[in-house]
Parts: sequence; structure tokens; C-alpha cells
Amino acid sequence: MSTLLYLVVYDMPATKPGNKRRQRLHDLLCGYGTWKQYSLFECFLTAKQFVTLQHQIEELIKPAEDAVCIYILDASAVKRTVVYGTPPPVHEQTTII
Repeated sequence: MSTLLYLVVYDMPATKPGNKRRQRLHDLLCGYGTWKQYSLFECFLTAKQFVTLQHQIEELIKPAEDAVCIYILDASAVKRTVVYGTPPPVHEQTTII
């Protein structure tokens, strides 16, 4: 089953409800990929896993207040990735919780 690299970048308002949603999103994404920076995850997912993740994100966020961007990268983009001070994206076995 082929996988793609999905970069998930998010921002929530610095309010009590926004902080709660941010923590829930962070916890959700920990089950799908690797936390790289404050609001950025690298997730190697199959198409089916990605659809499941999309639905979970849509149920969790408030689109009028929150921002979530998902960038989809194929294998050639991953090979061309330039990194400084951090390991390059590595496809490890993903365990969905």
C-alpha cells in the first residue's frame, strides 16, 4: 500500500477553547505522525488513513477560528527535501491510535 507525506500545519487562537482544541489536535496528530515543530507534523499515510484523518480534523476544529493546512508531498518531493538542524522526513511504520 503506497503512502504519501502529509505536512499538517495548524494555528488556533490563544483562548481557553482554542488552546483546548489545539491540544486535542496535537494529541490526534501524535497518533498519525511525527511532531516536528510547534504546530507542524509529518505524517506518512495511505489514502484511506488520510481520509480518516481529514474527517477527524473536520470534527475537531472550528473553521471560523482555526487554521489547518495540509500539504501533500510525493516521494520525489521527499527526496528533494532540504533540512537544517533536524533529521529529514523518514517513513517509519505508522500506528493509528
